[in-house]
Amino acid sequence: MFAGLAATASAGAIAFRRAQQEVPVGRGTILTHLPAQLGSWHLQAARADMIDPVVVDIAFSQALEMYDRVIERDYVSPVLPRIMLNIAYKREVRQEERFHWPEFCYATQGFHVKRLAPIALGPAGDNVTLTQFVGQREERRERVGYFMRIGNAVPSGSLAVRAALFRQSLAMHLPDGVMVRASFLEDDIAQGGATTPADLLARFFRELVQTASAPLGEILVNKHPKSI
Repeated sequence: MFAGLAATASAGAIAFRRAQQEVPVGRGTILTHLPAQLGSWHLQAARADMIDPVVVDIAFSQALEMYDRVIERDYVSPVLPRIMLNIAYKREVRQEERFHWPEFCYATQGFHVKRLAPIALGPAGDNVTLTQFVGQREERRERVGYFMRIGNAVPSGSLAVRAALFRQSLAMHLPDGVMVRASFLEDDIAQGGATTPADLLARFFRELVQTASAPLGEILVNKHPKSI
């Protein structure tokens, strides 16, 4: 009996190691190939991957060390607010080493965080559901939205993330993952305009998901699924 269990465990360990090797090492570099145009927004030229937090505290520094790639870019428009896009990529996502929640990172930087209702992007947005909140510190009021891809799933909320990791661990998958976050300053919305902050956030994410083609779309939302 014990020999059988040992053989099963050994086979599981081999499969798990193979799963680790199925995500190419350079996959995160594809994230630098972002679309030049997203609707009314265009990608602002950047010298390199940018990490410029308001306050680099211990929690934020530890969060950055968790990721294999962090991309920060700005999308600008002559008529719409500047969008600050952040993408964090992990080649291996585990229950004990998941993504840091943006709400926590904002709170550690002195923002008062107010959670808001999630936004379902619908079929046009590959059925992504955005988590959104407002971070406010003094006069700065920032609208933030984000989603995660964990392996072949795009879960919404902590319980769904845990469940996605559990399901993939049962299948001996050690998935990679990505967190896509975008934000803008609410004061940048034109006064008296018909666009609400939530609508603007959803509009940007729909443009991003719809415009991203393979292999970028696969990394962001599993747009062209394959075995991981």
